[in-house]
Amino acid sequence: MIEAGTGPGSITIDMATAIGAEGRIISYEQKQDTQNLARKNLERVGLASHVDFKLRDIKEGFDETDADAFFLDVQNPFDYIPQVRASIKTGGFFGTILPTFNQVEKTLHALKKNNFAFIEVCEIILRHYKSDPARIRPTDRMVAHTGYLMFARKIEPSTDPRGKELTNEVSGDG
Repeated sequence: MIEAGTGPGSITIDMATAIGAEGRIISYEQKQDTQNLARKNLERVGLASHVDFKLRDIKEGFDETDADAFFLDVQNPFDYIPQVRASIKTGGFFGTILPTFNQVEKTLHALKKNNFAFIEVCEIILRHYKSDPARIRPTDRMVAHTGYLMFARKIEPSTDPRGKELTNEVSGDG
């Protein structure tokens, strides 16, 4: 599994926990101090041995070409979809997290342009509730944050009629 945009390592920790002892994460970050923080955080929870850290601007692409999955946590994921496509195998999974709908729209266009299919978008919202057992309901004043998760699969154009139909759907020709 590859991730880009390591940040402080919170998503890296979640992924390292999920893949277990047999799994491996390759994590790209462009800022040395941020990568150092992530490494320290993974060491604190005993998961640093599951992660290979790479320091690089992801515009340059990735060393890997046959990854099972890729998680992109950067401000402008739509700019890096061709690099992501080159790094994962056909049928490989892609995921990203985005704070604004504008980013969702741009990323959707980039995914379709680069032959990704089975695209899903879901909103994540945190909503607090009153804790009175007689009146369980949302709080009167909602202070919330929303975000969007996107998932997709890398596909290859095919001569199979079903593959052609899916490729046309993805490219907008059908």
